[in-house]
Amino acid sequence: MVRKKLKTKDLKGFSLLEIILTLGLLLLISALTFPTTLGNVQKSKIKGYASQIASDIYYQQQRAKSKNISTGIYFTNGRYYLFDWDSFDTGTEKDEKVLPKNTYISSTTLTTDNSILFPNDSFKPVSFGNIYVGIGSQSVTVSINEEGLIEYESK
Repeated sequence: MVRKKLKTKDLKGFSLLEIILTLGLLLLISALTFPTTLGNVQKSKIKGYASQIASDIYYQQQRAKSKNISTGIYFTNGRYYLFDWDSFDTGTEKDEKVLPKNTYISSTTLTTDNSILFPNDSFKPVSFGNIYVGIGSQSVTVSINEEGLIEYESK
């Protein structure tokens, strides 16, 4: 009696063709959106690194004013250093900050070598300009002007 109620016509489900077409459409949509998503992830990462560099510049600026000491930041490829004193070479208490793998400081256009210097008891830097940070084709410019205003923007 139970078997009579179960007929093959009453069974419902998806055919193999419907499943294959659905999976094909999902794969196509994924293939089209993946490159855009990857680019957005890189943009987000590089903005985060630029924000960290800007925060470290601001930190050194605040230390110079509040502690009445000369401070600075020295930039090199893939890393930068926070230091106290008049120059990186004679500086004390050097704190190395390493950027993640594949992240680089492509160039600097600062008024004095590769460092930003803050004299004691001042917010205004002795040297100022731009630092260019990049991952792959994405890059961000971190800027400090002669008045000590720090900002960053993506290209």
